Amino acid sequence: MKFLLSLLACCCMLSPALAQTPAQAGFLKAETRRIDEQFVRRVVEITQLPASQVREAMPAAGRITETSARVAAAIEKQLGEALTDEQKQAIAQADEERRAALAAARVAAKNK
Repeated sequence: MKFLLSLLACCCMLSPALAQTPAQAGFLKAETRRIDEQFVRRVVEITQLPASQVREAMPAAGRITETSARVAAAIEKQLGEALTDEQKQAIAQADEERRAALAAARVAAKNK
């Protein structure tokens, strides 16, 4: 399932970028920022780390990677200890919600 979501996300990221109007691109950029900040806030609530540390753990924009795994691994490295299974699961859930919101934003951008 995660593979299919990743594949869908990649396809959605590539195809609209080719034919976006400036308004669509601006809308999508603002929505992406808002959605990513919401994800950062969720991870802060889960880990009790400062937002700046969570942002550092985020993969660079456009990287094809599972954000939740990347964030969890980077946070564990920063802390020097493992996150609990519950924390990892909560981060994965927040990432799934982030991906769904990004997909919805891409669809909404097409209508702008």
